[in-house]
Amino acid sequence: MKRIRSYLILSIALVLLIGVLLAGNYALSPRLPDGEDFLVRWMGARAFLFDQENPYIEESAIEVQKEIYGHPAEKDEYPYRLDTPFYILVFYFPFAFIENFALARSLWMSFAEIALFGVGFLSIHLAKWKISRLNLALFFIALFLSFYGFYPLLIASGVIFKALFLLLALFALQEKWDEALAVLLVFGITYLESGGLVFILIFFTLITSRQWRVFSLMGMSIIALVGFSLIIYPNWLLPFAGAVLANLRATQGIFFSETLQIWLPDRGDLIAQIIKWVAILILILEWFNVRGRSGQHLFWVAGLSLAITPFLGLHITPDIYPFFFFPLALVFKTAQDRWGGKKWSISLALILLTTSWVIYLRVAHAPEILPYLLPLLLIFALYWIRWWIIRPPRMWADKVMKK
Repeated sequence: MKRIRSYLILSIALVLLIGVLLAGNYALSPRLPDGEDFLVRWMGARAFLFDQENPYIEESAIEVQKEIYGHPAEKDEYPYRLDTPFYILVFYFPFAFIENFALARSLWMSFAEIALFGVGFLSIHLAKWKISRLNLALFFIALFLSFYGFYPLLIASGVIFKALFLLLALFALQEKWDEALAVLLVFGITYLESGGLVFILIFFTLITSRQWRVFSLMGMSIIALVGFSLIIYPNWLLPFAGAVLANLRATQGIFFSETLQIWLPDRGDLIAQIIKWVAILILILEWFNVRGRSGQHLFWVAGLSLAITPFLGLHITPDIYPFFFFPLALVFKTAQDRWGGKKWSISLALILLTTSWVIYLRVAHAPEILPYLLPLLLIFALYWIRWWIIRPPRMWADKVMKK
């Protein structure tokens, strides 16, 4: 009886939370950007449910393009083809029944905000960070109000759920929950430039540790999901593949070379190429070194893979921003463990992160700078703590440093 009462109270609290978030988001919606990421999926779901159209074909994309550009996309414009597998698109069906896009988007944002809270909680938990109450409050303030956390919410990006799946997959890998890990990998696979490197790292870890059972479970899950979706709608698979290829051929976001060329127009591309190959070499060495390892070493390599992604010559969009909070928590946890008497520096860093909007609003070329500023700082910080993550020292000097 007590358990039923607890579940009832929890359900009521969750409904009230969603209601409060929905009201706030709906009031904010007239001042928000267009939210293309959610718009593509919402219109695709409505085209399938109400117009009996194939949401993956080019004709359906034209309607989305008209909403975004005001005209069909030209050759140099992103096509916004629906590239979400049908077995994932079904999760957008409840939102598609809401005809008012602003209301549907506000509800979507409410769930995304809860997912973003989960990203923050799992980042702290996986890092094993014994965080103070002040820094806990500042961490979540930075998560929700900094440029790197708030901007993906503003554009209604679904990548927040991808980040949540990624961290859940790392947790399942740590706990050896093979069934849960297989399902999370099936639903959480994403593009290389938005956390995809960590999913590849997880596959690499499973292969080198010979955990073949996870792959068999993944195979069965994919066959079941694709097979069931083909029974419901047989005509989605080939148009979906065409939509994925069309989006891959187009470019969205910015390249690191473009940022460097702002100050170094003649040498920016060359420097970016050099940095790209150095970054790839670093990843190869670190991935080779992490074979057979688990725990904090694996998480450190995962954090490095996320931070180094923008420098690999990929086009970078705000879809990568929520992933940065995991290595951030890892850095702060290790810094606190080694120099616990200087917790104020962590508080100051979180306050500075929250004020990143000042850079966006006041600094020229901020949209080109911000996607690389935080990950660059994270790379330096991750190598600063590398020794303590991989081979934690136990020296008398540690006690002196903490004082």
